[in-house]
Amino acid sequence: MVVRGHHNFLLVGTPSATSEMLVAMRPYLRKPLHEYEASTGTAVPQPSEGTLVLSEVARLDLKRQTELLRWFTKSNERLQVQVVSTTSEPIFSTVQTGAFLADLYYRLNVVRIELSGSGERIS
Repeated sequence: MVVRGHHNFLLVGTPSATSEMLVAMRPYLRKPLHEYEASTGTAVPQPSEGTLVLSEVARLDLKRQTELLRWFTKSNERLQVQVVSTTSEPIFSTVQTGAFLADLYYRLNVVRIELSGSGERIS
């Protein structure tokens, strides 16, 4: 999903590095901000506008991944939503093992920013 030049971002790095980058990006993100921490286990917000920030997206369980992918598929280009997700875990390897949905990964990983200490490389 790309909205008026606003791409989805995947920030890869240590929790402190991704937090710093999010702080720096905040003035440039579409408002309102909807924030979600994957470890909460609650339903993922499905906004119709603004920016959805998904912290530690690699920790989403399969149920939450499926909900999020369904939202992406249903909303298609109609919504004015940008998605910024973060991970400190090697997410691509979880895609390879099937623990993270490949379709969801490719929707989140439109623009990837590797921050210091990420330790993950795509082959």
